[in-house]
Amino acid sequence: MTIPFVKPTLSLQSITLKRPEFDLKRGLLHSTILPGVPIEVESERSRAYVEEETPVDGVEVVGWMHFAAGDNATFGGAAEEYNRLGSQLLSGSSDPWLPGLRVGDVYVPSRITGSTVRADGYATVRTPRGDFRVPVGGKETFAREDILAWGRLPWAGSYQWVLSLLQWRELASTPITERVRFPSSYGMVAPQFFSCSTRIPAPLGTYRIGLTSDKPQTVVLRGRGTSGAFHDVLFEDKFDIEAGESEVIYNVWGIPFSPAFTMELAPSDQTSTILDYVEQFP
Repeated sequence: MTIPFVKPTLSLQSITLKRPEFDLKRGLLHSTILPGVPIEVESERSRAYVEEETPVDGVEVVGWMHFAAGDNATFGGAAEEYNRLGSQLLSGSSDPWLPGLRVGDVYVPSRITGSTVRADGYATVRTPRGDFRVPVGGKETFAREDILAWGRLPWAGSYQWVLSLLQWRELASTPITERVRFPSSYGMVAPQFFSCSTRIPAPLGTYRIGLTSDKPQTVVLRGRGTSGAFHDVLFEDKFDIEAGESEVIYNVWGIPFSPAFTMELAPSDQTSTILDYVEQFP
């Protein structure tokens, strides 16, 4: 007898503020390509440091480089943290017009000018599973089949412009035992994705999520399909946390078993947020 697929059910068990004090940078890592830039969760602080150390000279050093360097420092550090979990997150920021930008399977064809992007209001980013648009001054998440990617377009001039890209090539699997930042590109925060499943088949999976936030905010949690079905959203919820260290506990029910899924956590923009841990039971 074949048991029909039933979408899993998500229920919030509890939200606890463990303590209002917090240390955002504890246990975070430097970018390997910009190791001299201090660890930051927000790219604007990284950009300011780079600009002070290497000011614009109007000849060899120009403004777009500082925007890209800020994201490369902040997002590169986030990739190092994610990748120490036995996974692979790729990141990069540059001017797609010249010298060009490709991050893993995700890219923009070169020779598209900033004025074209501004006139269109967006940049088209290509992947093996289709294109997605990143609005000027905005961000966009792409989830289709086996591709998970994210783009941010913080600045566009007449010719040059800046695009930052992330691609999750191999997902970190729960339990997550080391801290990972949600990198913020000039106020706009990227999500993080994790592969979740119970250790043994069971109708109920319980997930304890530790988060540190610099201010009160709303976090979105989505349960997506596994690789090949990232576009399928199985469940979705929002929860509010205070400034400080919080623990959120969710239950995922399934018939006959709580399924494997991809957990997407998306903090609010204009926040600095760290994932402290994810534990699952059983």
